[in-house]
Amino acid sequence: MNALLLDLLPYVRQGYCCSQLMLALAKQLDDRENSGLMCAMRGLCHGLGQAGGPCGLLTGGAAILAWLSSDKEEEPHPMIDAMVHEYASWFMERTHDYGGVECERVAAGLASSAGTPLPEGGMPPMDLCGDLLAECWEKLLDIYESYDLANARS
Repeated sequence: MNALLLDLLPYVRQGYCCSQLMLALAKQLDDRENSGLMCAMRGLCHGLGQAGGPCGLLTGGAAILAWLSSDKEEEPHPMIDAMVHEYASWFMERTHDYGGVECERVAAGLASSAGTPLPEGGMPPMDLCGDLLAECWEKLLDIYESYDLANARS
């Protein structure tokens, strides 16, 4: 199991999904408190509520970049579109072999790569997605650092 996922285990036990887990990590970088944000991220879970939508690691990552890059007045960073584009392009390339960015395709691709059957009609277990979550988090941190977002929000 990925070490990052071990840190997130309390959240996993509470039923948090991929997008919410990434927000839990992002909140460690930011001192703003927004209790409604974690609830809002729930809407991105499981391909937009098992509707066949994109993986929460993609949509959640884009939302986290927007949140982390906004200033105290919640004005967007002038390069937010470029940041999201960089992340989305990376994610699409990373999941290309899975046949798309939809949650089910990503989960099936991860299961196939791991030689693990995907639960029928269910969402993938977090240990299956943990390595990809860690890769996504690393990419978000790379973007965060390359755009100097810690100082940009002042």
